[in-house]
Amino acid sequence: MFPDKLLSVGGLVGAMALSLWPWVAFGASLTPSQAEATYVPLQSISYQFGSKFMSGYFVQQGGKCIVTLMVVEKSDPEEPLPLSPTRVRLLLDPDQIAGLDSEEGQSVNLTCTDGGKVLVVDVGERDRLVELQDHALQKAIALSQ
Repeated sequence: MFPDKLLSVGGLVGAMALSLWPWVAFGASLTPSQAEATYVPLQSISYQFGSKFMSGYFVQQGGKCIVTLMVVEKSDPEEPLPLSPTRVRLLLDPDQIAGLDSEEGQSVNLTCTDGGKVLVVDVGERDRLVELQDHALQKAIALSQ
């Protein structure tokens, strides 16, 4: 009786793995310029961009996004960290964008949206993300006039 249960559990695990395979393949096929995700307060945020690794969270306060990040140089996990991490603290108004750039041309944009309830993170090529940030700035200037 035990081997039958083992076989059925093995079959279930195999079926689940096969059903998830298209999602794994889809996620692996995303290029950095297609990587955009939304986060709610206190949800863990972590990204690699170029030689950097970023991890953190945000909270909503007074309709703003208060973002706390730790940024470190990527290294071999078996080796001790050669440099200390940097803590970044940001206060973003709704629709305001902050950008972090790596030397290798990869960047991360953080956009506060929905009255500070959502943080949108976009990872990709620096030029494209700087252009998005410039466009948001121009839009904000036009709305204020």
